[in-house]
Amino acid sequence: MKIAEVAFALPLHQTYHYLLPTGSDAEAGSRVRAPFGSRRLVGTVLRIFDANPERPLKTIEAVIDPKPVLPADLSGLAQWLSSHYGATVGECLRAVAPSFVKTRTEAGAARELAAISPQDSPRSAFELTAAQSQALERLSEMLASGRHHSALLYGVPASGKTEVYLRLIRQAVSEGGQALFLLPEISLTLPFYDDFMRALGVPVGLWHSRLGLRDKRAVWSALASGEMKVVVGARSAALLPFKKLRLAVLDEEQDPSYKEEGRAPFYHARDVAAERARRSGALLVLGSATPSLEAWSMAAENQAELVALPERVSSLPRPSVRLIAPPSPQDGRVLSEEILDLLKEVLRRREQAILLLNRRGFNTLLLCRRCGWVDRCPHCGVAKIRHRSEGGFSLICHHCGRSYDAPFACGQCRSPSLVATGAGTQKVAEDLKARLPGARVLRLDRDTLDGKGLKESRVYEKFLRLEADILVGTQLVAKSFHFPRVTLVGVVDADAMLQMPDFRASERAAQLLCQAAGRSGRAELPGLVAVQTRLPESPALRAASSADYAAFAERELEVRRELGYPPAGGLVRVVLSGPEEGPLWEGARRAAQRIREELPELSVVGPAPAVVRLESKRPRIHFLVKLPRGFDIGRLFALLRAVKTPSGLRRRVDVDPYDLF
Repeated sequence: MKIAEVAFALPLHQTYHYLLPTGSDAEAGSRVRAPFGSRRLVGTVLRIFDANPERPLKTIEAVIDPKPVLPADLSGLAQWLSSHYGATVGECLRAVAPSFVKTRTEAGAARELAAISPQDSPRSAFELTAAQSQALERLSEMLASGRHHSALLYGVPASGKTEVYLRLIRQAVSEGGQALFLLPEISLTLPFYDDFMRALGVPVGLWHSRLGLRDKRAVWSALASGEMKVVVGARSAALLPFKKLRLAVLDEEQDPSYKEEGRAPFYHARDVAAERARRSGALLVLGSATPSLEAWSMAAENQAELVALPERVSSLPRPSVRLIAPPSPQDGRVLSEEILDLLKEVLRRREQAILLLNRRGFNTLLLCRRCGWVDRCPHCGVAKIRHRSEGGFSLICHHCGRSYDAPFACGQCRSPSLVATGAGTQKVAEDLKARLPGARVLRLDRDTLDGKGLKESRVYEKFLRLEADILVGTQLVAKSFHFPRVTLVGVVDADAMLQMPDFRASERAAQLLCQAAGRSGRAELPGLVAVQTRLPESPALRAASSADYAAFAERELEVRRELGYPPAGGLVRVVLSGPEEGPLWEGARRAAQRIREELPELSVVGPAPAVVRLESKRPRIHFLVKLPRGFDIGRLFALLRAVKTPSGLRRRVDVDPYDLF
């Protein structure tokens, strides 16, 4: 008998066997309709095999797709995602074959996407530096071998990594293959897409979560058919189908935005791209001026080859770094007089400046002077952020996105003595306009983004066209943008990054500071970086000041080895939420204790209340599990599934979490 193994998009860690009706044309990857209890559900066929069932099986009622909608590589990827991240196979199938994919006969829709014909493709007249030539030669050899290789392209800011990427992509396409180019932020995809369209002259797809369904369907189908050769996209582009993947590139691979946090499977695009490259025999290139410790460890252990770009393309030296004491808290101002004087000099020379503050909004806290009450979101328990709009001030929870009217009195003692403290990007921009009359100020943060990435692209283009003098923003401004007239980068509050309660805080601060510094003096004008800090001796600031990220990474790896944190070991975060704290604590303690008893080689930290203590008004408790390298994580998943949780509780399992709050 022909039996089909079917997975459904349900939170169930199992698949189901059904009989195939005589003459059925179902194949692995086909969607089928089958009875499931009292319901009729659509599932995906994982495999078909011959067997005599030991018990009666239900029969598949209908085959939905004339041809399998799911390519074989994505079916295998979904099962790998499930085993690696602990999500159900159905959840992983939903991630790799979204609902907008109807059939695999729509590749012609890709012709609706703009593309330059290959004969119109301009060959770069850019002359490579000696370091670029050497790096490109080695990477080109790996690509031409036709076998899987991994490389870490470690290039200082402004060393010309993008030109190396372009020439590798051109080679992959000329040899009949496809290329995946990943970026950490949606705001970066459109500028790179435009550049690649002009430079490559082959059909290039754009992919991110804000695209319309029609565009998504066209790109998905064209990549699956092989009609489209290159795709530029954010994190989820790592899950797209490829007919002949030859090259996968992650630019700014260290960026935490590559980690999916919203919906299972909670994957990291670096790991997914590495698995895709391994399965396809493709070249994986991880590019960064400040590699993640995971990538650094891969290179140190010969899992990836280190390819260096140690020099800037410009003949100018790297920008100097100046550490500046921030204003006194009693002063009420965000920017010190020293940074203000530096900005005045930039304006006098008709150059440009970038100010980085990794907090959006106007004020970060609203509290009562009388009793100390803090206005918190009732759904999440985190402090609301004060925002200014045309109609005045409002309060927004940056965790759940809910908006609230600004109160006139304390929510506890009813005193009117409320004070707004802390500063966000809105306050910095307003402070600049007040203290530097005539300065043209733009802002770039998540509040300025729109649905399709067009608004942030306009901010980028306006600043590039010199229609503004100062760009204020969050970490978005420290990414891969190239502004030739920027000669000053100011970091408004480095200490907030350094003092986050997270084992990755020092690494993230060093990366962001070095990346921000790389935006200054990128062309023919010398640059300066001014950092406001009260912690000048921190390792992260020393790395930014000396431009010696390699030394910082080696020291930080030693700390991770001592503490057993990634990449020295694995880490799993288990978060439980429920209507009442009593059963919640019971469920968390029971699970943690079972792990300690049955898997004694693992180390359990907690349970404890989560930093974000509520989720939709439900209390949250979490604990961490440290895994030695080489441990079979499937044993932990199996044990967690075996532990019964009290009714009404939700449990989230996150492998190698980037969000510990």
